[in-house]
Amino acid sequence: MAAANNSNDRYAILAEKWLNGTITPGEEKEYADWYNSLSADDKVEVPFEWAADREEHRKKLLALIMEKRGRIVPLRTKVLRGVAAAAAILIVVLGAYKLVQNKPVPNPVAATPVKTPVNDIQPGSNGAMLTLANGNVIVLDTAKNGRLLNDAGNNVMKINGTISFAHATNWAPGTIGYNTLSTPRARQQQLILSDGTVIWMNAESSVKFPTAFNGRTREIDVTGEVYCEVAKDASKPFIVHVNDAAVQVLGTHFNIMAYTNEPSLQTTLLEGSVKFIKGRNELLLKPGQQSQLFPGDRLKFIPDADTESATAWKNGRQVFNGADIETLMRSLERWYDITVEYKGPMPHRTFTGDIPRTANLSEIVTLLEVNKIKATLNAANKRLVLEP
Repeated sequence: MAAANNSNDRYAILAEKWLNGTITPGEEKEYADWYNSLSADDKVEVPFEWAADREEHRKKLLALIMEKRGRIVPLRTKVLRGVAAAAAILIVVLGAYKLVQNKPVPNPVAATPVKTPVNDIQPGSNGAMLTLANGNVIVLDTAKNGRLLNDAGNNVMKINGTISFAHATNWAPGTIGYNTLSTPRARQQQLILSDGTVIWMNAESSVKFPTAFNGRTREIDVTGEVYCEVAKDASKPFIVHVNDAAVQVLGTHFNIMAYTNEPSLQTTLLEGSVKFIKGRNELLLKPGQQSQLFPGDRLKFIPDADTESATAWKNGRQVFNGADIETLMRSLERWYDITVEYKGPMPHRTFTGDIPRTANLSEIVTLLEVNKIKATLNAANKRLVLEP
């Protein structure tokens, strides 16, 4: 068994070299010979819709790999526990659709659009809606770079897709109002507050904030999911209000995931320190730690949190580590603006993978089908139907 696993690892490396253009002629021949040597009993399985027989499957698989080479779409997933090793062989080949780069991206944007098949859905992109204190609304999706507003309470700029707030040039003390920046499904946005705090907003999120921080504290209200890099100011603690709870900081990097349809409210700390407060419950977090608040005010402490999975979304990736199918689907619903329908009870399986947020939905559907989950996409109705 160990030898078989080593062999699969070897061909996964060769597949990655092929896609990266670093494979030698000898290695390319080795990779091709391996695939061609597989017998029909090796069960390199593929959904019937892909191919009627093994030869057609081979041609389609090679064509698909070459297509991915041209588009350089990074896509990888690992099949989850309980899947036969034979099926994993195909995952190894498909798993080569990736770029092995984990460098953070300051302000991730969607890749240059490619021609999308009719029955497909493109990923989300940057965009949001700004509701000003006076009730006026600005749709930011199509707003050009430059100054958007400069009135008695706001000095709003759009720079390379980021929305930045500063004191208005004609600002006067006492003229404080509250703005709300909100992202619908399939949108994300980066925001810089007047104190220099940077906030990344995931889909279906909002941040309510004052036009200026002129009190003893800096306080904002959030929903959904945000990643914050708080500007240091020891004299003015920064407080995030979320779902009747609060996160208090001085200067730090942290992620808050507070979607109402998720099992818990999660605060994950990357740098500095924060205090999570809910009623009489308080929890001080250090870097690499996480708090989870469940219904009934049950607070759980995670001393060694998976910070990569929690924050990958802001760097243009969706990372799953032992996530069940429902967790995976909730993430897809928010980013692709779809509705997921389940026909029958889904098998209890967990998924581990790294999927770029630039991937079209059809590519993820392919991975689901390879993992023996029947997935039918109806792009016109924005609906994905799963069957066990």
